[in-house]
This record gives sequence, structure tokens and C-alpha cells, in this order.
Amino acid sequence: MPQDITLHPSAESMPAEPLGGGHGGITKAAPRVSIGLPVFNGECYLARAIDSILGQSFQDFELIVCDNASTDRTAEMCARYAQADPRVRYFRNPRNLGAGPNYDRCFQLSQGTYFKWAAHDDCLAPDYLSRTVAVLDASPGVVLCTTGIAEIGPDDDVQRVYCNHFPGIDAPGAARRLAAVIHTRHECEDFFGLFRRAALVGSDLHGTYSGSDRVLLAEMALRGPWACVPEPLFLHREHDQRYTRAVLLGDRSQAALWLDTAVSTRVESPMYHLGVYRHYLSVVRKNTHGMERAACTGELLRWWFTDGHFPDVLRDLLKNHPAVRAGIRKARDRVLGVTSRR
Repeated sequence: MPQDITLHPSAESMPAEPLGGGHGGITKAAPRVSIGLPVFNGECYLARAIDSILGQSFQDFELIVCDNASTDRTAEMCARYAQADPRVRYFRNPRNLGAGPNYDRCFQLSQGTYFKWAAHDDCLAPDYLSRTVAVLDASPGVVLCTTGIAEIGPDDDVQRVYCNHFPGIDAPGAARRLAAVIHTRHECEDFFGLFRRAALVGSDLHGTYSGSDRVLLAEMALRGPWACVPEPLFLHREHDQRYTRAVLLGDRSQAALWLDTAVSTRVESPMYHLGVYRHYLSVVRKNTHGMERAACTGELLRWWFTDGHFPDVLRDLLKNHPAVRAGIRKARDRVLGVTSRR
């Protein structure tokens, strides 16, 4: 029996050794890059994602696939890749842990100097790793290297090409970099960039709450500058079955369950904006001190009031918080009672 390790407080013990045969084991020399691919029922696009990773011109990497107890052909497909290629390490959770713990497990199993998360439905251009590794090698202070983005459809057709711009993300001061991330509208595509592993150690990683990817990017901005390769080397797929589209952008009460199956309800999930602000504040307190912390806190106040999030928080409270709803009902009943007596 393989040795068991506990990787998340809400998870039961899980096998530390990869499945799929002798070729999936841990190599003697740690690879330069670790790619973590969390997946649940990803048979539709999984092969395209893995093929694009294994086809990289840069070869010194490991691919860690963490299967969240899929019920489709995912396990069969992953085992086949692990048998065929020694760079593939396949792990299967005994139950669905939720997306957050599964993303974090990928990182906890990694060995490389650099780390990247990969979604099961996205793809990489052949030179993605060679270009981003070169940037991180040349700039030891850079914590994250991103690239331009090609948005592709279900049939790999390119729908648009763009690049997220964060003015000041390469600045020497943490407050300026934080401002670049939190005041810029984006969809967190840069969460799938290439990280310096040391920068991720001790961070909040993915987290088990809505907006945790956004908070991790803010924390990385606090820890160091970013760089960007402008060419569209990241192929980000848009399709109707995306979990982030179906769950996170839909019913927020279901988003918490999708992120962590150990909890069935959360007050903070429907109150998205307040939850993100609280976690922004937490990572600022954890990663800064003195005048730098004061400057970062000032940026959070600007996010709260200038960027228009304060009305969003009020709407969340009025719509979702049980105590606020109860107070509104009581006030309404009092008003109606007074009106009825007149």
C-alpha cells in the first residue's frame, strides 16, 4: 500500500505515490518546472490540454494530474498518459475534495523551481515554457511571468487575442504593485502564469472561497514584480461547460460547495465583494509592515470607495446576509403595523 499523507485539513488521507504504473514515479533529480493540472470529469478537453503540455519545446518539467474522483473517462485517460510518459504523475483523490483543495494539492506535490497551474480545458503554445522560464531565469526578483492570451472556442478556433496590462506591476514598491492588480479589471487569467515556487510557499494558494484566485494574484504582487511575454502563448478556452461560468458566475451559494466540498453553506460566499476585501486585508497584513502596510491599506480603501465596490457590498448585504434580511423584515413589519393603525 502506498504511504498516506494529509494535504488539506478538510481532506482525508490520500495516496502520496502516483498511479498508473512505474513511469509515473518521482524522478531522482527535481525538474525545473512543475505543472499542476487539477481535473474533475474533464474527458472532453483533457487530452488536448495534456498533449499541448507534453509537446512543449522546453522539456525539463513534471506534469502532476490530480483527479478529483472523476466519474467519466478521466481516470482511464490519465493512467494511459502516466504509463506512456515518465513526466506525468497521476494522483486520484478518494473523494471529490472541491476545486480549492485539489488545486492546492497539485502545488503540495510539486518539486520544481517554477510552478504553473493548468486547467484541463486550456492549452499552451509549444514555446510557452521556454519563453517564460527564460524570463524567470534572467530576473531572479520576478515572482510571476505571464503571457499574452488567445481565447479559443470549443473547436480550438481563436476568438480573440489580448494581453492583460497591469500598469506598475513591475514597480519596486509593494503598494504600487498591489494597486496595479486590484484596480485593474481582469478575469484572473494570470493565475495560470508561471510562478516562482518560492514565492508561493507560505501564501494562501488557491483558497476555498470565491475570489481566492484574485486574492492570490494580489498576494503575489505584494511579494514581488511580475513580467509578461506579450505573444499569445496561453490558449484560454471559453465554452458553456466551464465550471467557473456555470457555478462561480451563477449561484454563489453553490460556488462555496464547488470550491470545498467539506462545507455546504457559507455566509461569505454570497457576499463576494466583502469576502474579497477581507482576504485582501489579510494578505496585506501578512506580507507588509510599517509604512508599506499603511500605503497598501490606503490602496484597499481606494478599492473600497473609488472603484465602486462599496455599493456592491451593500447590495450583497441587503440581498444575502441573514441578519440584515431579518432586520429589514422587522422594519417592514413595524412600518406596515404603524400604517395599518392609521
